[in-house]
Amino acid sequence: MEKFTSFLITISFLFLCSLSYSATLADVYELALTNDPQLKIDEATYNADKEIKNKALAGLLPKLSLRAGTTWNENKNTEVNASLFTDTEGSNSNFYSANLIQPIFRVDTWFQFSQGKALGQAAEAKFALSQQETIIRISNVYFDLLKALKNLEVARLEEQSIKKQRDRTKRLYEEGVSSKSEFQEAQAFYDLARVSKIASEGQLEFAKEAMISIVGDAPEIKDLNDNFPVSKPDPIEQDQWAELALTNSFLLKASKLNATAAKKNSQAKIASHFPDIDLVASFTQNNSRGIVDFDPTANPPVVYGPNGIEQKRYSLEFNWPIVTGGLINAERREAKALAEQAEQQKILTERFVIRDVKTKFTSVLTNMANVNARKASLESSNFALKATRVGYEENTRNIVDLLNAEKNYFSAQRDLIAAKYDYIISTLELKLASGILSPAEIYEISRYLDS
Repeated sequence: MEKFTSFLITISFLFLCSLSYSATLADVYELALTNDPQLKIDEATYNADKEIKNKALAGLLPKLSLRAGTTWNENKNTEVNASLFTDTEGSNSNFYSANLIQPIFRVDTWFQFSQGKALGQAAEAKFALSQQETIIRISNVYFDLLKALKNLEVARLEEQSIKKQRDRTKRLYEEGVSSKSEFQEAQAFYDLARVSKIASEGQLEFAKEAMISIVGDAPEIKDLNDNFPVSKPDPIEQDQWAELALTNSFLLKASKLNATAAKKNSQAKIASHFPDIDLVASFTQNNSRGIVDFDPTANPPVVYGPNGIEQKRYSLEFNWPIVTGGLINAERREAKALAEQAEQQKILTERFVIRDVKTKFTSVLTNMANVNARKASLESSNFALKATRVGYEENTRNIVDLLNAEKNYFSAQRDLIAAKYDYIISTLELKLASGILSPAEIYEISRYLDS
């Protein structure tokens, strides 16, 4: 009895005390900031999308272009009196020009600039959301790995405990004290415990691979200590969280900005019917060297020399598309439909955000209650195991009762492990849904990770 009590104390100590791992959640998060391919994809997408504003602005700014070229011409005279000339005459010409265009009146371009500005801000909101989602992704893989580690620890302890009962029952059966059926029951429980351990080993490998896919490695990690608070959300009212979400949700912000951009695009297409006015300035210089005079009495009869023409032009150009085969009208109708689509998407997103934050709020309360219930279940299963052990020693309980009690005890440990980590993830998801999740949450959780 004393040996068994010591064994239970050892199990409880291993369960309640943290395993000595080396990396905290904050450490893994910092690794992900430099190694997570998904975050780098999101960052590159943001860097590309934010240039939409600059591209639209370019339509309002002056445009300067330069051109230059050189040409060599050869002329061969095949006339009868060609003796007056050399066999081949040549000339060289070159030119350079500059062209400057400054838009003066382009209504559609102004709306396109407003559209690009809204799309750039939407890209910023989307990237902020992806950064928050990275926190959730890292937390999920961290606690999934931690859960797999703890479950494997429990599975090994369960296998060892049931193996001891199996070996004892086997010895008693061989001595004729116990029946064959009791031994077979114990063997069956032991086989199931081995299967559970093997499955836990597989889950651990899966969890490690998930970690590797994000940070490129699967470092040893630390577990939560008993000081981690399990409390109600703050603020406590569900509607207050909904208000936070309507104000701070990056998902909703991006949707609103996309609707604004679609509206500006529709206005730009309407403005395509308006005329464009541009100020144009150009400068052209042409230089050539060739025959400039011919006198058969002179020696030589051909005079070569340079020619140069310089041209400057300033103009105010007016362009008004009157008939375009229906293209402008089709684009206008298309843009109007897309604007309506974006507006309805905004409404849908707003309703989703409210529903999502309320669901996450309920999930936090449920998981908090689950943690407390699992703690109570672990204590009761521990007492039940002790009582069953005493009954088995006094022959009032059989081996199946004892093995079931041990199985329930280890199952309660696994359930508590899962409940604690599910509570943490649900609190982070609630803050994500409300738009207030930040890296500070990662560092706050890491304060409760054992050294």
